[in-house]
Amino acid sequence: MTKTAFAIIDAIKENEKYLPLVDAVEQATGRRPHLSTCLRWCTRGSRGVRLESRVLGGRRLCTISAVIRYMTATTAASVGGMVAPVQTPHQANVAAERAAKKLAARLAK
Repeated sequence: MTKTAFAIIDAIKENEKYLPLVDAVEQATGRRPHLSTCLRWCTRGSRGVRLESRVLGGRRLCTISAVIRYMTATTAASVGGMVAPVQTPHQANVAAERAAKKLAARLAK
């Protein structure tokens, strides 16, 4: 599966709603930027990070958690000059399962 497919599955698992792009940014930040600003974040990005989004029927949609991940990554990039790794919910679940297996193996010894 592709990274995009996992992102969609993660959004479905977390019962997240895909909202119109500007609405998702507004709900996450409390501010309503211009549509062109949000589109630029999706297409060109900022500080090497792009905002995750999907297109449906010619409209760009986004989740609130994607906006939060974008803010976290751009903040990290501006402070330290490096983009902090951002885990999707799926990646976090896989990491937790691996850690649980390692712990069970150590306790079984």
